[in-house]
Amino acid sequence: MVSVMSNLRTLALQAAREPAALLAEAFASGTVVAETKTNRHDLVSAWDHRVEEMLKTSLTGHDAVFWGEETGRQSPARSGQLEWIIDPIDGTSNFVHGYPMFSISIAAAIDNAVVAGVVVNPVTGTEYSADASGAYCNGERIVARPAPAHEAQYNLITSFPAAEVLHRAPDASTLFGDLVTNFATVRRIVSGALELCHAACGIADVVLGVDTQPWDVAAGSYILHQAGGRYITAVDGPPHLARHYLALAPDRSSEGIAPVFEAIHRL
Repeated sequence: MVSVMSNLRTLALQAAREPAALLAEAFASGTVVAETKTNRHDLVSAWDHRVEEMLKTSLTGHDAVFWGEETGRQSPARSGQLEWIIDPIDGTSNFVHGYPMFSISIAAAIDNAVVAGVVVNPVTGTEYSADASGAYCNGERIVARPAPAHEAQYNLITSFPAAEVLHRAPDASTLFGDLVTNFATVRRIVSGALELCHAACGIADVVLGVDTQPWDVAAGSYILHQAGGRYITAVDGPPHLARHYLALAPDRSSEGIAPVFEAIHRL
């Protein structure tokens, strides 16, 4: 296991490259078809299933188990056992609608602690990755853009409030208004893994995630952490298992968004 541990980032990068190329080709064709999963906002395509199976085939071995968005959790990992957490297409809606912001996300976890992460943007070919040695973009160590002088100048990325949140808490729109008022820009990318990698690079100053799943954030949150950013959940337990998070790029503070984040936990 020690020799495998030192190569997890490389293994995940190698596993992601072939399906990323296929996704880029499918995206360029403009003929991707999707079905609804839980509701009309939650889409799935044949490519989600195909890519997940390709990744599992490539990463099989070393007594590993899998936790994939489409195939579920194979079984809870035993103590010391390697678990791959996979999102074959993070941002399927973007993939289907021709918006070039989606990614393949792969995290390696042992005892519910992420130890390596890879996020690949198939359209641009950009590869974000991290392990114990640090965080990287296309093989070069990530150095984040400098922080703006004031928090009011921050660039915030969030998919909040999603339709599901508005359904159960209509007042969430007021919190969104606070974000628009308090920050320089508010963007909606709808790919949590890419959002966190953008924070790692300082492209995003703040990312607010609500009602996330482990496969959405396991790799990206680790890459952010290894790049020197902060991933805040305000709850106990492994960070990637928390429902909500506040991600800060390196050298950013959170005073302006903290009240909104606290309110979200009460929704």
